[in-house]
Amino acid sequence: MSFSLRAAILFFGLTAVLAGQGVSKSVPKSAPNGWALTFSDEFEGKELEFPKWSAHDPWGHAQNRESQAWVAGGVQLQDGMLRLTARRESARYDGQMREYTSGIVTTLGSFAQTYGRFEIRCRIAAGKGLESKVALLPVPSGDLPGIDILDAIGSEPGVAMFANRWGDEKTERSYSGSFKGADFSKDFHVFAVEWDAEKIVWFVDGKERFRSRDGVPHQPLYLLASLAVGGNQAKWPDASTAFPALFEIDYIRVYQQP
Repeated sequence: MSFSLRAAILFFGLTAVLAGQGVSKSVPKSAPNGWALTFSDEFEGKELEFPKWSAHDPWGHAQNRESQAWVAGGVQLQDGMLRLTARRESARYDGQMREYTSGIVTTLGSFAQTYGRFEIRCRIAAGKGLESKVALLPVPSGDLPGIDILDAIGSEPGVAMFANRWGDEKTERSYSGSFKGADFSKDFHVFAVEWDAEKIVWFVDGKERFRSRDGVPHQPLYLLASLAVGGNQAKWPDASTAFPALFEIDYIRVYQQP
């Protein structure tokens, strides 16, 4: 066998192995046509960049009957990725000892934007009782209005859910949809929202999968990414759920029309 043929076989073999492991392969940071980059993080450093990000939840109390304590140790940067890590370990949160810990990051107080394109390349956490989420929430801190760029339940890793919510506590309304595709826990995929004064459009790997013209927000929203354990939607882990569990984010980029 010639040297060149042997080298080609080794190269393509290694490529196949890396693809099978879902190794992060970031795309170039170039703005889509007609958009200007306003915020980005490629997570290439060794530590989360402050004050760009906060590793604390914006509420200070449990949401949706979730079981985790949000802890700083649930947030790491490794191999050019942000890793939100859920563990089966005890920690105090909201006045109680919790059975699990996990990570959350937000741009509350540092970055918010009205309208634009919000793009995330990530690999969700698989397993019963896990919920990977990337959302936009209002300034000052609150729940409404809000846009779920991606909501994925670990027991259904092939389903990406989308929603926008508006109103107030007494009149909350929402419009939601979902897309069933590949197993989003096996490899990295790009999820994006394009939001303007008339509509919100969701994309998965560059293809439109859902849109809403109802309840479109017209105010600045900040970014949130989290890996929750338990709760009304994901339910609760069982013996089949593997810990530690990882929600891995390769990059987050935000654009605006000039």
